[in-house]
Amino acid sequence: MTSPSLQGSAASRSRPRAAFSRLSRVFTRLGLAVGCAVTLAGCASGGASPEAAILGDALGDQGDLAARAAEIPFASLSLDAGDRRGLVVLGAQANAETYWPTGNGGLVTLRHEGLHVTAGLAADLLDTHYSGLTEGDVPWREASPAEFAITRTWQDAEGLPRRMSARGSLNCGAAQPFELPLATLNLEACEITLRWENGATTEGQLWREPQSRRLWAGEEQAWPDGPTIRWEVARQWW
Repeated sequence: MTSPSLQGSAASRSRPRAAFSRLSRVFTRLGLAVGCAVTLAGCASGGASPEAAILGDALGDQGDLAARAAEIPFASLSLDAGDRRGLVVLGAQANAETYWPTGNGGLVTLRHEGLHVTAGLAADLLDTHYSGLTEGDVPWREASPAEFAITRTWQDAEGLPRRMSARGSLNCGAAQPFELPLATLNLEACEITLRWENGATTEGQLWREPQSRRLWAGEEQAWPDGPTIRWEVARQWW
């Protein structure tokens, strides 16, 4: 069952804002190095960066996403977050986390290419934590994925934090061609199943490269009755 925590709830409610603050600190700490790397023209010329123009255009009009992605020399994702969808450009990277501004005050954070945190969306995922793993901190990096545990915290419609844990399993099939915005790659389709403590079950799919075990695409319901978020790598950042 869900377990809203009154103690520390103010801190939990501030996590979406903290995500934006962390993004700002990343740019400051790196001397805008990451920002310049993904928005070269904007950093060189001053004024509005190409990132801002791309987001406004891509999210306002779908058009031909593959053609758009081919024209953009920056790391990018095709993203569907429910109330907004289109092509988004990498805002910053810090260790395993990448930050993807979605326009209209939104932000999606991936960790090891998987869904981690959101901010500014209709319903926000505040935290994701995996445990019970042997080869890292996310299940898709395991050579032979076994059962794992996951705990997620989110913000409900009233703005209150909710936390729930689940037992998860990941089953990957043989690699098959998968069409991405800019390429077709041989990827393993991995079914992720989460059995939540309130009795609900959610399912999703992750597509990983067999050798590196990096994710190139994913589709996942963040929590029971929560939003489904889909993402595909257009131009990779690694």
